[in-house]
Amino acid sequence: MNKFKSFDPLWVPIISHYQNTKNLELDNSLIQKHIKWLEPHVKQFLVCGTTGDGWNLTDKLVLNWLDILNQKSLINKDNKILFGAFGKTTEDVLRRTDIIEKYILKNGSSAGFFGLTLCAPVNESIKQDEIIHHFTRIIENTYLPISIYQLPQVVKCKIEPGTLKILKDKFKERIQLFKDTSGEDNVINSEINFSDIIFLRGAEENYFNHLKPNGKYDGFLLSSANCFGKILREICNKVAENNYDDAEKMSIKLSDLIRISFLEGQKLNFGNPFSNVNKAFTHVLINKDNLNCKTCFDRNIPSDFLNYTFQLLTKYDLAKSL
Repeated sequence: MNKFKSFDPLWVPIISHYQNTKNLELDNSLIQKHIKWLEPHVKQFLVCGTTGDGWNLTDKLVLNWLDILNQKSLINKDNKILFGAFGKTTEDVLRRTDIIEKYILKNGSSAGFFGLTLCAPVNESIKQDEIIHHFTRIIENTYLPISIYQLPQVVKCKIEPGTLKILKDKFKERIQLFKDTSGEDNVINSEINFSDIIFLRGAEENYFNHLKPNGKYDGFLLSSANCFGKILREICNKVAENNYDDAEKMSIKLSDLIRISFLEGQKLNFGNPFSNVNKAFTHVLINKDNLNCKTCFDRNIPSDFLNYTFQLLTKYDLAKSL
């Protein structure tokens, strides 16, 4: 089992890019272009997360993603990978983890770190002991490092602080990260000692306030890093340099842009607004010559929304600086 040898506070749940074909196919060249464009600001990727359509991708597309990540010219020991193993039930997740781990056993990974990201089952009435049983079965039947993902927006339930404590005490170094996208921060605010778990915040806005030492989180795993990784890296660097004034100013500006764009993105009548908004921003930044911006729902991001995102970038004086 591999473990972090160095810590970097910034992760991105990278979006999945698709070819403009009848059947859904990954656009390998655009994915590679996106990953290279993110360098050197972002080197750590959650692949097939919620933003990356991990709940919707077929086994074939998951294997395609694994092939892309195993290209040594693209991914090397400086990169860290978390791979989403999502499913509505425990059995669904175990089927997906089996596909991922068999691939890694056969082919290895060129990344410096490779782990699994797991969610609670999709069940709004589930009890905490059932959530413990869910994670226990999965962890006992897998071998890769584990990141646990608090995602009530999708799974309709929450992992309580005491539940995470039980799991961490039982599985110790297997559980290395906890990502909280709830925006409520109940787990990290519980003051429970979770040993060496790395806490990543996945909720957007107010970035400066949540990063240590002013906040409690070790780092971020943010969908906005698909397009604004350079700015988020600068915020992290300013905090590390104790330049809190500049970090706060940059945080306020980016928070405002994200809030406005996500509100507009919710008006699209398909898919995940986080994926759609980031896909639109990324499209106008690195793929604007292509008229089509395809989603996994066999729909294109409308051209008027693409124009809207470009206008936002211009308004915030970011169109040329990213």
